[in-house]
Amino acid sequence: MIQQYLTFTIDSTHYAINVFKIQEVLEYEEPQQIPCSSPLLIGLIRSRDSSIAIMDLRRKFSLPFVVPGKEARTIILEVISQESGVINLFGIVADSVLEVIELDDAQLEPLSKTKKFNGSEFVSSVFSQNNIYTLVLDVDKLFTQEEQNATQKSKSKNTSRRKK
Repeated sequence: MIQQYLTFTIDSTHYAINVFKIQEVLEYEEPQQIPCSSPLLIGLIRSRDSSIAIMDLRRKFSLPFVVPGKEARTIILEVISQESGVINLFGIVADSVLEVIELDDAQLEPLSKTKKFNGSEFVSSVFSQNNIYTLVLDVDKLFTQEEQNATQKSKSKNTSRRKK
């Protein structure tokens, strides 16, 4: 079956996410920092009248911090809660967004269980195009339920403060 994937880079590694898990791609804007128990939360942004938690994949993948450049984009993901089945919105920051490509399932190779690296548990498959390997992320495994809950609690506290 042919599916579409958005491809992007973080720290010179190519990643892809199925477009069905993406709500939108935005130009990067500095998130508003808030106190939170999740070390992955960079802060919040507003989009479509919603507060969206921006998560730090660099920290999650043990990559060095860099200040986002002109090519940086915020990718808004639809993540299904493992507890409730509810769809939550989370943003991630990409160094650059490349393109949307179509791939047949036969082009995707499962990631060998012996190839462990930081973040490999979130990678569902890999493909090679023009001699460049691209890791396909499983959005629903990207953030643990604890990370989602901590972020949602902080987001709720911040939103309730604003309404007063």
